[in-house]
Amino acid sequence: MQSSADHTGFPLIAVPEAGIEMQLLPVAKVQFERFLAGPDGLGDIWYEAALAVHARVSWRSFSDEDRERLFLGGVLPAEGARFAAWMGRGFDLPTLAEWRAACRALPAEVLTSAKLAALRSHLGPVACAVLDRLLDQLQPSTLLGLSLMRGGLVEWVRDGRAFCGLGSPRPEFCPNVWDPFSDMVRPIRPADRLPYFGFRLVRRMR
Repeated sequence: MQSSADHTGFPLIAVPEAGIEMQLLPVAKVQFERFLAGPDGLGDIWYEAALAVHARVSWRSFSDEDRERLFLGGVLPAEGARFAAWMGRGFDLPTLAEWRAACRALPAEVLTSAKLAALRSHLGPVACAVLDRLLDQLQPSTLLGLSLMRGGLVEWVRDGRAFCGLGSPRPEFCPNVWDPFSDMVRPIRPADRLPYFGFRLVRRMR
């Protein structure tokens, strides 16, 4: 497992099969707030609208019942793309094929204490605290279980020139029977902010 960190201090995992690095977790509100605070951010009024549909929870105290609120929901793909531009060269929303390639690859990465130590060595203190809390709640045996590609949010991906969502949230958060390998989630009204729609970024390696 090759890992690094983005400039918010959160983990990136290499997926050589797809020629990418991918954020291990969906983008958290605490990460996005660093972008919002800058001159290119979307502003307080925008954030209030997003929080109105998907309230914030502290990264210090999120529980098993409310952990989805740790991550940025109620976001639209163009807003995710602006965050990607702020993150730097090579960052983008994943394509449908890239997201699925990562979801296929991560189950092969069994978590060991050595791998977790290597992962933590790159991270900032906030990301380490979030990671430790997720490990305690999820008790994952593989990187897929830790990644929340299943059991997290529906995540925006590029489908050619359009966008769709992939993922299978917990039914208690969003009732669904979606399979991210066969179902592409397309909102009836694409401009609506939906609490279960978030995103993670990739950084292309070639």
